[in-house]
Amino acid sequence: MDGQSSTSFAQVAEPNLWYGDSTRLTPKQEVALSLSRTCSSGIPPYICTMKRSNVVKRQLAFSREFSKRYIFPRLGTYGYETQVFAGNNLFGNELNFSMIHGELRLLGGWPLFVKNNCIEAGHVCAFMFEEKEGDLSLRVHVLGTMPRPTI
Repeated sequence: MDGQSSTSFAQVAEPNLWYGDSTRLTPKQEVALSLSRTCSSGIPPYICTMKRSNVVKRQLAFSREFSKRYIFPRLGTYGYETQVFAGNNLFGNELNFSMIHGELRLLGGWPLFVKNNCIEAGHVCAFMFEEKEGDLSLRVHVLGTMPRPTI
């Protein structure tokens, strides 16, 4: 039975994810993410720990490497208006994507989304890009808070 558990865990612990800001997930967060994986865009989920600047400022920037590899080929340098959804909600907020200095940035609508969904510094979030009829939307899952290191 232990062999089955560790095999099952290995499948969950090695998903195709993109981590930002040295973020790592606990096993429970990995399971939660795997259950929510409905991404249809071919862009891996981007996992990051929200910093104070991400929730106070009017924008959120993704890493340059992630932006260059997955977003730039889809959007180029153009701005893009889309919907952002929280968790499994069916109703979203309007949001603007923009490529600035090689980074994908979430602009107009981001502060309202953060406020409406009580996203705080320290929350670990999974950003999942979804495609429907050729348009990208964004689904944000709050997976909990960053685990504290044990000393």
